[in-house]
Amino acid sequence: MALETENETLLKKLLPYLQLFIAIIAVSFAAIIVVYLQKEELLGLNVPSEVIAMYRTLFAGIGALFLSLYGKKITWLKEKSTLKRIHWCVLAGLFLAIHFATWFLSLRHVDVAISTTLVDTVPIFLAIFGFIFFKEKIGVLGVIGISIAFTGGVLLAFALSGSSGSQQSPLLGILFSLIGAITVAFYFLIGKKILKDSPLWPYFAIVNLSSAFFLLIYCLIRGYNIFSYSYLAFVLILLMAIGPSLIGHATYNYSLKKIPAFIVGVAILGEPIGAAILGIIFLNQIPVWYALIYAIVILIGIVLTSISQNVKINIFRKKIRPEIE
Repeated sequence: MALETENETLLKKLLPYLQLFIAIIAVSFAAIIVVYLQKEELLGLNVPSEVIAMYRTLFAGIGALFLSLYGKKITWLKEKSTLKRIHWCVLAGLFLAIHFATWFLSLRHVDVAISTTLVDTVPIFLAIFGFIFFKEKIGVLGVIGISIAFTGGVLLAFALSGSSGSQQSPLLGILFSLIGAITVAFYFLIGKKILKDSPLWPYFAIVNLSSAFFLLIYCLIRGYNIFSYSYLAFVLILLMAIGPSLIGHATYNYSLKKIPAFIVGVAILGEPIGAAILGIIFLNQIPVWYALIYAIVILIGIVLTSISQNVKINIFRKKIRPEIE
């Protein structure tokens, strides 16, 4: 009996980490699916980035709405406190729309490994914006991490701009990836504020449906056809909404209740690694050696920034020696 109890306790401790691992795998498939949807030579599909983003957020929003009804959390939408903050939810939806549209565009110009590495520089921007808007301190380790990530990004940009690879506009891909990282950082900042006292699924539904609305307006303005796509295209987008959005992102939020935030933040960096491996397997995208090295440098900077709130380095503190009487 004692052994069974110990095994059950160990399983309970390991379960959140296993769920986090599954979430990372689910999210890693997002970039692969987007490339299949965009590049006609792969599956005969050529869906615009903004249309993919619109349908992904629409399907994810509808799914979150059903989960809100199932969990009986839908009444949150009618509360006065919710109505007073609805504009923040809609703004988060706008940031999410820009994030998905620009990130998906970046995948047209750079390989999966580079795009996902740059779009996952979110901890860097969260640290910077936290310092600017909320006066949150950035420790020595955080400054070192930001500096390393910035250096790696600059080196990567110069390296790709001088390369003669298959990518047509690598600098444009880098720019789109960074815009995606900046906008999702603002999305997370809003979510962090609202989800302190609000249920996940209704908030997730409002944000994604708002995002889908903004993207729909943009697609109509651009004159994109939003209906004439094959069943395969809609199935792939639906899988992306279920896997990376509803399973992946929801598990991230659930993991925060069971695992320290900095561990979750660092673990999420498994996405570019997973996406790079999947890119090699499914797309035969093998990054050039120097781009891979610079991407690793960026990841090191992100890890240092992510753990900087939990690791303190007091290099400026003077040691006080006891006076000898």
